[in-house]
Amino acid sequence: MRRLEGLLIDVGGVLTGDIFVSFDAYCARMGLDGLSFRDLYFGSAEAKDLLHRLEIGAIDADEAQPRLAQILGIPQERSDDLFAGLYADLEYIPEMTRAVEALRRHGVRTGVLSNSWWYPMYDRPFYARAFDVQVVSGKVGVRKPDPAIFERGVRELGVAPQRIVFVDDFEENLPPARALGMTAVLHDPHAPERTVAELERLFDVSGLVLW
Repeated sequence: MRRLEGLLIDVGGVLTGDIFVSFDAYCARMGLDGLSFRDLYFGSAEAKDLLHRLEIGAIDADEAQPRLAQILGIPQERSDDLFAGLYADLEYIPEMTRAVEALRRHGVRTGVLSNSWWYPMYDRPFYARAFDVQVVSGKVGVRKPDPAIFERGVRELGVAPQRIVFVDDFEENLPPARALGMTAVLHDPHAPERTVAELERLFDVSGLVLW
C-alpha cells in the first residue's frame, strides 16, 4: 500500500461551518430579514460574477465591498466593514481543526487549498500551527475547480500527488484532484466525524481528535 504523506484541504464548509450561515447572520443584523446569501450567490449572476472575480484576485476588497453592498441593499457608508461582518460569525469545527494539527504533528505535510478572498481569516494562529502552505485562490489568481490551482497546491506542498489526500465539500472540486493522482475525499459538513475517520484510515493513524 502506498504511503500517504500530504494533505490539501478546503476551509469554508470543511474546517469551518457553512459560510452562508455566517453571511446570513450578518444580513439579519443589518435588517435584511429573509435574505438568503446562498440563494443570492446561486441566483444572481451579478453577485456570483463579483465574488468569482474576488476569488481570483481580479478585484480587491476595496473595490468589491461597495458593489456588494449595493447588491445587498446595504448603505454605502456601512460597506467598509462588509466583509469583516460577513465572516464575523464563522465557526471552526473542532474535530477537523484538531485532526489537521494532529496529522501535521505526525509528519504529514499539510496545505490549505481554498477559494477565498477574505485574507484576515488566515492570520489566525491556527493556520500557522496546522499548515505548511496556504494556496488561496485570490492570492494565486485561479480558483477551484481549475486544474491549475491543484497543480499549484502540489508544487507548494512538495509531495507527489499520488501521496496526497485532498478534502473538499463540493463534489465538482474532486475530479481535478483525482486526475492528478490524489486521493479525494468528499466532506459532509453535517458529519465531520466521517472525514476524521477516513483520514485516520488513509494515513494509518488513530485518535486524531485526541491529540
